[in-house]
Amino acid sequence: MTRSERLRYTIKNIVAHGLYYVGLLQILQAVKLRKKAVVLMYHRVLTADESRQTASHPALIVERETFARQMALLKKRFAVLSIEEFAERLENNRPLPPSACVVTFDDGWKDNFSNALPILRAHDLPSLVFLPFDYIGSGALFWQETLVHLLMRVVDETRRDPSRRGEFTALLDPVGLAWLLDSDERELRPRIIEMVSAKKQLGRERLDSLARQLATVLDVRLDQLSDVDGFIDWSQVEEMRRHRVSFGGHGIKHHLLTMVSGECADDEIHGSKDALERRLQPTVATFSYPNGYHTPEIATKVRKAGYALAFIATGGWVERGDDRWTIKRVNIHQMVTDTSPMFLARLVGLF
Repeated sequence: MTRSERLRYTIKNIVAHGLYYVGLLQILQAVKLRKKAVVLMYHRVLTADESRQTASHPALIVERETFARQMALLKKRFAVLSIEEFAERLENNRPLPPSACVVTFDDGWKDNFSNALPILRAHDLPSLVFLPFDYIGSGALFWQETLVHLLMRVVDETRRDPSRRGEFTALLDPVGLAWLLDSDERELRPRIIEMVSAKKQLGRERLDSLARQLATVLDVRLDQLSDVDGFIDWSQVEEMRRHRVSFGGHGIKHHLLTMVSGECADDEIHGSKDALERRLQPTVATFSYPNGYHTPEIATKVRKAGYALAFIATGGWVERGDDRWTIKRVNIHQMVTDTSPMFLARLVGLF
């Protein structure tokens, strides 16, 4: 965080704690969520050591101890619904219970199994995980984490052997990343993560090509870059299913559906449903738009593909009668929910 961001967070934290400990946040919860549900959007649940190793953006991460506190609060203060209960109420236009919530995870990271599942089991809470089919059990990483790990190796290799600067510059200069080779910062990881995230608009084809080229010159395999940043395998999916975890579609290759052709979007939407149903047998009724990117036309494609519910990444609550193919979710991550008062303040829409 920058100094101004830390100051704003400190002020919010003080306000949230004050409201929490005099009971006003709880009153706000009862009023605002009397007939509404909040759908929580998680991605990763990491230990402190894993957080130091990951190439994921901080906005995707909650630390394990924080997640445990959050699940304890949900168990105590919320009606945590399974996706089947939630879907049945929306489909039949039935009222939602007071302070209803649904716990969802995007992407199926391996830490969902190793870190989140034991906590969910301890509190007997249901959850829903959205799977990008081709990544499950593959060893492959998303392009963002792939590039971050490769760029960290490029910097290390350039510092070790300055004679290689030219070949790395030729690859990085066209995408505006050659500055990394001149940086003398000891800890570049946070800056690289931010810079890579900003390159999304270059498109997957170009970014995947860059990753392959970097892997070639570094002589590394893309499926062996990280033990921390991979995804669950199918045996873990089966284990999670035995403990109140449901699964939904999240595309085949996690393409951003507004940035690909209509044909590719169709393949991602229909292919995800078909592949998961062949693998898991029961009907796959839910879909999460990768990165939340959608349009009315894409939502229509999802509805026509046979999904009963689809989820976006825009914050807000859900109420009876809402469109079932653009269900809002509240993103939960460590930087804004690391205390119980801040977590509850986020769920009730205060911050």
